[in-house]
Amino acid sequence: MTKKVENTPKLSWHEEIIKAQLGQWIVDLQKKAELESRLQKAFENSKSHVSSLSQM
Repeated sequence: MTKKVENTPKLSWHEEIIKAQLGQWIVDLQKKAELESRLQKAFENSKSHVSSLSQM
């Protein structure tokens, strides 16, 4: 569903570039946050695995 916004001024070419760059920056940050979360989980799992192996 798209939302129409009335009376929105047309963005200039430079504003469109900035908007696109900001959008990409947000996507990159989200990807980085997801990767960091996955790495943290993997690290915690490996610590747990090492701990259980050392108890054998």
